[in-house]
Amino acid sequence: MKLIKIKGIYSGLGKIVFDTTKIIEWKELSEEKPPELPFGSSIELTISFEENDFLSGRSGIVWATYDLRQSEIIQNTLVAQQISSEVKKIGFEEQEIFLVRISNEADVNDAIDFIWRGNTGLRLKPDWSYPDSETNKSFELWLNGQ
Repeated sequence: MKLIKIKGIYSGLGKIVFDTTKIIEWKELSEEKPPELPFGSSIELTISFEENDFLSGRSGIVWATYDLRQSEIIQNTLVAQQISSEVKKIGFEEQEIFLVRISNEADVNDAIDFIWRGNTGLRLKPDWSYPDSETNKSFELWLNGQ
């Protein structure tokens, strides 16, 4: 489970101004009446999600990595398997993450099997299964033919 925390201030009348200057009205977050907070109160919004959702195949996304090189090499190996894909970059907390997205929904399961789920193919483990300071060992082992 991953948590992202976004900070801002309550600017009155049910509005929250986040540090990014994005303004959200309370009614966009909840159907409940906004709490009675003093103007300028600190607000922290926490969003949680499962990192492994990046591997589920939803919306064609079958892999995620912090390493552009890794995503491009995986994309090229998928092309060699005749599976069309693309690399998309998204902002993720204070860093970027690169998503491998399969173009044809019918190829999603084959791509997942090839990248991480099957006993053959790349057999990779997600980046986040290693400590923050380490590279993806499973990718490096595959890359070096081990």
